[in-house]
Amino acid sequence: PDAISGDMESAMAVELNPWVEYEFRVVATNKIGTGDPSAPSRVIRTNEAVPKTPPANVSGRSGRRHELVIAWEPVSEEFQNGEGFGYIVAFRPNGTRGWKEKMVTSSDASKFIYRDESVPPLTPFEVKVGVYNNKGDGPFSPIVVICSAE
Repeated sequence: PDAISGDMESAMAVELNPWVEYEFRVVATNKIGTGDPSAPSRVIRTNEAVPKTPPANVSGRSGRRHELVIAWEPVSEEFQNGEGFGYIVAFRPNGTRGWKEKMVTSSDASKFIYRDESVPPLTPFEVKVGVYNNKGDGPFSPIVVICSAE
């Protein structure tokens, strides 16, 4: 961070991630040199916020007949922004309107399996995966097209 003049008694840390624990130290510098850092502050957790990072690399995986297997890279804890983190998996047959949405409540989940006996093998689906926590719904990943299992 930028140096703060010696007559200041406080400073504001900006652009911190939500729902992350931080400790702070102060280091004094003058013409003679730099002193030792202060003892760390008490641990401070920033406030919760709606998640802003959707899962990456949404794709299809192999499965059994009549299954649509949707996979993604889980969002790391530092970007979950609060308690109650989970995923919203949205899908629809390619070219149709209206999304089916299913909630996945595990923050470390990396796939969802949709089973429907009426879905023929290799049916293309549009798929997107979003995020949520106790503060609200975050963004969805870009839409990808994957096929049901053969």
